[in-house]
Amino acid sequence: MSIRFAVILSLAVTASVTGIYLIASVFHPPLLLFPHKRMVGATPVFSESPIPDEIEGVVGRADTLVRTSPLFTPDVLKRPVYLTNGGVRWRLLTLGSTALALSRPVVETIVVNRSNVLKDQVWYSGDPVPARDLSGVIAHERTHTLIRQRFGSLSHHYYPTWVVEGYADYVSGWRSMSDETASQLIAEGRRTQGLFFYERSQRIERELEANGGSVDELFRASLSGSAQPQPQQ
Repeated sequence: MSIRFAVILSLAVTASVTGIYLIASVFHPPLLLFPHKRMVGATPVFSESPIPDEIEGVVGRADTLVRTSPLFTPDVLKRPVYLTNGGVRWRLLTLGSTALALSRPVVETIVVNRSNVLKDQVWYSGDPVPARDLSGVIAHERTHTLIRQRFGSLSHHYYPTWVVEGYADYVSGWRSMSDETASQLIAEGRRTQGLFFYERSQRIERELEANGGSVDELFRASLSGSAQPQPQQ
């Protein structure tokens, strides 16, 4: 075996092992060695930084929110939450996503972007302005797990985005803006991402009110076309 061939083989093996490790890390975050762990009720919380006592309130509020869903099962509270600093671990676990958090189908782990447990806040990558409550984001991602448990692991592909993401926002209690701000944007003819999120959550509320609060019917109607049409602005 020539020296050149040995070097190429060694590099190929190293690259393969590295690639396998990184892929495995996506589905099994402990491979990235989170140094801090804390059990909060039934929820194991892992973090890059020391975990303050305030995590009890954050996870407790997330528990309360997700329990309001008819889809709730206690097992969802046992799924681990990984708090990152938005750096290398976040980029590896989410393949460079700029989201607030992600939950993985099948393994159902929740990975959170840059957050401040003391203030119950979480940020988008690169955005210096706090965007959401950390407790609400955890509830949002847990709701995705509940949706997959009820409607299938590929439900986020099978069902329309407005119902999958909208229902998760509905359970988390998040509203992108007030009614007054939405009305002003509509009157000015301005279509923003925040307005899109607002209208999505309003649609979820209308559908559930019309069908007596049935989440099963909400998702069924989103496929059949029998969901109520959006009001014309």
